[in-house]
Amino acid sequence: MKISVIMPSYNQAQFVESALLSVLDQDYPEKEILFLDGGSTDNTMELVEPYRNQLAVCVSEKDGGQSDALANGFARATGQILTWVNTDDILLPGALSGAAQAFNRDSKCEWVFGNVIWIDANNTILQCRKGEVWAKAATTLGELTACGPSAFFSRDLYERVGGINRQLHYMMDTELWWRFALCGSSYVRLSRYTWALRLHEDAKVSGHMFSDPNDPNQLRIEAAKATEREHIAQIQRKYRIQSSPLLTPLRLALKATSPGYLRSFVDSWHWHGHPLHLLLEKMR
Repeated sequence: MKISVIMPSYNQAQFVESALLSVLDQDYPEKEILFLDGGSTDNTMELVEPYRNQLAVCVSEKDGGQSDALANGFARATGQILTWVNTDDILLPGALSGAAQAFNRDSKCEWVFGNVIWIDANNTILQCRKGEVWAKAATTLGELTACGPSAFFSRDLYERVGGINRQLHYMMDTELWWRFALCGSSYVRLSRYTWALRLHEDAKVSGHMFSDPNDPNQLRIEAAKATEREHIAQIQRKYRIQSSPLLTPLRLALKATSPGYLRSFVDSWHWHGHPLHLLLEKMR
């Protein structure tokens, strides 16, 4: 079972080699890596060049942004299973083999989620997070306990919902998960950590944590995010019960009864402030 890993990239020279090596060093042989750079103006491609012959696709050209790069990558991928890794993040050891095992255990499985560790620019652990298992009742009420890009999904599922939305720039993953759920698919939750999300000032998702909220550029970004949230809310309205008083207690119950969530709470307390490599050594 081949897994295709799309790596959208733009001006992440500080982190790109670590991200690339985290995928190349996976212990799963049936993988292909598609590196799609949006025409970086830093030295990203100089750092990538030594690994070019290990990549199924390696291009650097202007595109329409991250979603456009992802859509182009998925269109060129040849694997039965698809995923992506941003070039400021890290795919953790064993992630691909763990996902493949989940698909192999159940022939009906078409969507798998891992778990995330938040790190800073220096690979220091900030938080550990293991998500809840699939719960149809929660999804019906508007709670989709999914986070990306720690997702692995079948090509059939991806194509069935029409692929990623190229028009979205911030919440394209969340919107894709909701379209998966809308078409009747449910995910399998892995027990392991599969992905390290890097928080830093230049990150598209977490950059606001380091910015003045009144900065004009930050205001523009928040307005764009609000528009995308409303688009997703319109999708949810086709599926969920509106304004249910059950949602909050159900959300709390899911967390309280989730062994993974409770374990990640302990892990966060234990590993906060430690280098990521210490936790990874413990995981081996």
